[in-house]
Amino acid sequence: MATLQAATSSTWSRVDPDAKNRIEAIAEEYDFWGAFDELNIDVKENSDGDTIISIHGYASFDPSKPIHDEDGSVVDREYGHAEEFLKRIAPHLEEQLVIETVGYEKCRFPLLAGQWSVWPDGTTQYDSFDHSPDKPETSVQDGQSDDAVESGGVAQ
Repeated sequence: MATLQAATSSTWSRVDPDAKNRIEAIAEEYDFWGAFDELNIDVKENSDGDTIISIHGYASFDPSKPIHDEDGSVVDREYGHAEEFLKRIAPHLEEQLVIETVGYEKCRFPLLAGQWSVWPDGTTQYDSFDHSPDKPETSVQDGQSDDAVESGGVAQ
């Protein structure tokens, strides 16, 4: 069985200095774990004196919510909460936060690459590789011959 190897990093985006505890409390409601490690969600003061958020580590950015049994032990996780998490921290951002994840399973196709962006107004956007792109239409205006398009942009 192949195991996903991933790395995640984000911009160091400024946040409301009074929101440090609120952001940390929101993050504690989610798990940010991977096969070997978990992500770090740091809210701290940088060298310029600004309070920033940084998300980084050796796991994919995929916040999950833990499911607990009667004694409080985590027995499972509910996945797919990235957008919810980002919308909850958005009001505390002072600028756009961008989170990127790259990864692979035994260097097999398809590779994982994703980018989440969130703005202070709560707008979120996700972009990733298109593993099945359509062949582009050729035109005289784009300056490419059919040979260049078929070979991935290099005329042969």
